[in-house]
Amino acid sequence: GFRKYLLACPDGARIEAVRIPLFDTHHVACLSSQAGCAMGCAFCATGGLGLTRSLEAWEMVAQLLHLRADSTRPITGVVFMGQGEPFANYEAVLDAAYALCDPSGARIDARRISISTAGLVPQIRRFTAEGHKFRLCVSLNAALPEKRRALMPIDKAWPLDDLVDAVREHAAARGRVTLEYVMMAGVNTGEEDAAALGRLLAGIPVKLNPIAVNDVTGRFRPPTEPEWNEFRDRLAR
Repeated sequence: GFRKYLLACPDGARIEAVRIPLFDTHHVACLSSQAGCAMGCAFCATGGLGLTRSLEAWEMVAQLLHLRADSTRPITGVVFMGQGEPFANYEAVLDAAYALCDPSGARIDARRISISTAGLVPQIRRFTAEGHKFRLCVSLNAALPEKRRALMPIDKAWPLDDLVDAVREHAAARGRVTLEYVMMAGVNTGEEDAAALGRLLAGIPVKLNPIAVNDVTGRFRPPTEPEWNEFRDRLAR
């Protein structure tokens, strides 16, 4: 089942990898690209750690091998969505992804490898231009600029409109983009948030992945089931 692994690097840096069950038949591996993170997102525990260093490609592959050795079911997918900002470690993450999908490597289907970013617009555009087969995931979390900026400091460098333009370009060139939306009760789940999200994404083929916030500090709470359902119904409208 679901299991979190805290792994030690040779230099003593600590990183996290997660094994996620899927359909009770196989697993997805969630891998870290950095030890710590410099993005400072308000709802993310890793953001409070600061950045220790970026990982080498072999250290990311080693995480997958560790999870695979401890799994009785096959690992058929990988998401670079653990500690760190993958696109802040662009070359090493791409090297690792290609090793993971190589027939002589980990043999993971490239279409089942996802790379997530908090919104580094230049790297998104580079990723699009280079034509990689891996899936692009973008951590959006708010459709109102003032809310996103309060939650995600990266919005000050690459504002929401620039990010959506890059997402639109990628969707036009490479197909659907997955947008991650961390659900925080009373923060980004209201009627105005759903309406803004609909306007923002109009005409762009996206898959929205809502994720209940997990905040050990208690500052942010996951939505109740009625709040979740109401947000979903507003989006559908």
